[in-house]
Parts: sequence; C-alpha cells; structure tokens
Amino acid sequence: MIEKIDIAKIVEEVKLLAKDTGSFILEQKQSFSEESVESKSAHNYVSYVDKQSEQIIVNRLKQILPEAGFVTEEKMVEQDTANHDYCWIVDPLDGTTNFIKDVPLYCVCIALKHNNDIILGVVYELIRKELFWAYQGGGAWIDNTPIHVSENVLDNSLVALGYPYNAKEYTLFAQRITDKLYGNVASIRSLGSAEGELCYVAAGRFDVYLESFLKPWDVAAGAIILKEAGGKISDYNNEDNLWQSGREVLATNGVVHEQMIEIIKTIK
Repeated sequence: MIEKIDIAKIVEEVKLLAKDTGSFILEQKQSFSEESVESKSAHNYVSYVDKQSEQIIVNRLKQILPEAGFVTEEKMVEQDTANHDYCWIVDPLDGTTNFIKDVPLYCVCIALKHNNDIILGVVYELIRKELFWAYQGGGAWIDNTPIHVSENVLDNSLVALGYPYNAKEYTLFAQRITDKLYGNVASIRSLGSAEGELCYVAAGRFDVYLESFLKPWDVAAGAIILKEAGGKISDYNNEDNLWQSGREVLATNGVVHEQMIEIIKTIK
C-alpha cells in the first residue's frame, strides 16, 4: 500500500521543475527554426523542443514520485495508468503553434492524478513568466499571490473560444456559439493554449472558456487551478463525463455556468 504523499512538498518540486523546463524551452527558442517542425496531423505540430522538454520533465518526475504512472502528450515514456494509484499528466509545451510562430501564450503543464481525482496542477506561462499552481484544498496561486475567479455576469464576460484541429466536426458548433455570444458578451478571444486559457479564467482575466476535442494533458493542470480558484468546469451537459478526457470542456467563473449550458443546448 502506498503511503500518503506530502502534496505540499511535491508541488514545490513540480513548480521548480516547470520553471527549469521553461528556461530550457526559451533557450531553444533563440536558435529554433521552423524546419525542425513535424506534423502529427493536419495543422497539429510538434518539434524536438516538445520532445526534449517532455523527457526532462519525465526524468525529474520519476525521482519526485517513483510509484506514479504517466500520461504524456509526446509519449516519451510508457503510458501506464492501470497499475498506478498516482499518475502524472504532462504537456511539455501547450501552445506549440504559438511557440513556433513566436506568439503568446505557451505553457509547461504538469498535473498529478490520484485515482479519479486531479490533486495537483502547475502551469508555467513562459512569455509573462507566470507560475500558476494549485493542489487540492490549498487554493490557487500565481507565484505567491492567491487568485480567484471573477464575479462577472455574462453581459460583462470576456469569453475564450478554442478552435480544435477537428475542423470538420467542430466548424458548425464554432460558428453557432460565436453567433450566440458575439455582441452579447464583453468580447471574444482565442489564445491557442487550453491550459493557459483555463488559468486565465482562474485568475479572473477570462470569465468563460470552452473547447472540444482536447486531450487530458490539455486540461488537467488548469482544471484544478480553476476549481481551487472558485470556478467550475464541466462538459457541455454540465456533467463530468467528458471534460477530463478533453472531449468537451466548459470552464467558467461559476456565475455564468448554467447560462452557458443553456446557450450550448440551443445550438448542439
């Protein structure tokens, strides 16, 4: 039986790891060339920076919590969750296209899951050098400053809409949700990093974020940060069935969550 872990100690180690990995990524950015970019699928890119960053993270996480399994975007380690109570969920560079094009924002993202619960999340946003972090019951933070979601109603909400690579399946929904919200909210943005946008909802910068066809590593770290900041995350039916997989993700300040669910119901 695995002894109870010291979550506060582990989060400090993960915060340092995220910053170290971020420093590596920014160093590589100075000599980075688009010629080194590969395509995983249509418009879905990866580079040696993603892969090497993931390897750095995996090697350190094995030392921090040797008994944990892994789910990682670039598959630089065996993907094994069935035999582990604890599992690291890693996106070494969320917002790869932004990184390639030199556009903010992009992030290092690390989460820890215990059975079915995400218990720790760290997101390091490289351009502003902001470290978002949280662990279960410990509140949500940027560096040493506590953060909380906004209290804005929908009319005053800044909404982040994500546009996944699954264009054929998502275009009609994207058009309809834009039509519903445009002119009825403060404004609409799309920043190209799911984890970063979740953290921005947690910090009260955005009030709503939604997207589909993501993966667990796109949402896990940001989700617990959002929850600890007082926000709410669900799938488009206001349930937990799909959001942890990334299939459907609606994240809000909580105030507008039910209203967003009703809007989504009218266009699905």
